[in-house]
This record gives sequence, structure tokens and C-alpha cells, in this order.
Amino acid sequence: MTDEFDEIEPGRRSGAHRQESAASSNIGAISLVIILALVAVLLVVAAINIIFSSMGNPESKIADPPASESASAEPSPSESEVSVADDSITVDVLNGSGVSGAAKKFSEAVEEKGWKLGQVGNYSTNLSDSTVYYNGEENSSQAKLVAKSLGVSATEASSDFEADITVVICSDIADRGPEPSGGGDSE
Repeated sequence: MTDEFDEIEPGRRSGAHRQESAASSNIGAISLVIILALVAVLLVVAAINIIFSSMGNPESKIADPPASESASAEPSPSESEVSVADDSITVDVLNGSGVSGAAKKFSEAVEEKGWKLGQVGNYSTNLSDSTVYYNGEENSSQAKLVAKSLGVSATEASSDFEADITVVICSDIADRGPEPSGGGDSE
């Protein structure tokens, strides 16, 4: 049995008819692919930029305050105020580092440099940075001199201690000991 679909004229197409591909229909698809590729490249570049900028030291991106502001924030004592140890000042030395013998090493340096040695012992603290505490503003300049001579970078007013000046040695300097006789940098 044959029907009309079996009899096809030569050269005549039959069945599913497809439109001839036109160049104009491919241009839209190609444009879309190019735009999506550009957006992807921009996103990758932005992500890399964010990653590298977050890897740097954040403190390096903060500008230092102008010299006039930092100078006015804390008046510096004159050189004559802090150049000589006052032997009437009592200095306690407390070991908050857990390093055996640290208070003894620092207390010997305190006496050697001219201050009256008070209590020497252990102290319980969670701090890791050594600090020289002073009781009363009149002891501020001597506390800075003590800190400088021992290699401690921080001084702080505190009424928590009975002595005029109290040195709390922590893990930052306990192992190395006090500065040699020339003194260290302060602040």
C-alpha cells in the first residue's frame, strides 16, 4: 500500500521543514555570549582585587595623626625631669609572666639604676605586655624613666598598687631580661 507520502518528486523536500540559518539570528547569540564572558572576567578581577587588598596589613592603611595632635595629647616632661632616678621613689617588681626568676632579674636592674626597691614577687595577670604603673601624677616622669631603663614600652596611672611605681613583667620581655645600662626606647 502506497500513499501520497511515498510518492515524492525528485528535488522536492518533504517532511520537517527547517528555516535556512541566517547570519542575523546567530549574531544575537554571539553577542550574548561575549557580554556574559566580559561580565565573568570583571567579576573575577574584582574578586582577586578584594582578596589581595584584604591580605595586606590593615594598620598600614590608617594614616598617622598629625604631629600637632599627638604632641598635644600628652605633654612630654622636660629632659631634666626624667634623666635621673629618684632614690626616694619605691619601685615594686612583680612577675606576671610565669617565667621563673624574671622579677629577680628586673629588681636587680631597678636597684642598680638607683631606685629604692620595694616588693618583689609574683603577680597573676592575663596580660602579655609588660607595663610600668605609677601611683599619682607626680610619679609619671619617674615611671617613664623606669620603663625606658628596663625596656618596657607602656606606662599607666593606677591606684591598684601601693608602691609609687610598680613594674609588672609579662611574657613580652621576661625571657630577655632588662635592658642593658644604656636603657631602651620608651613609648
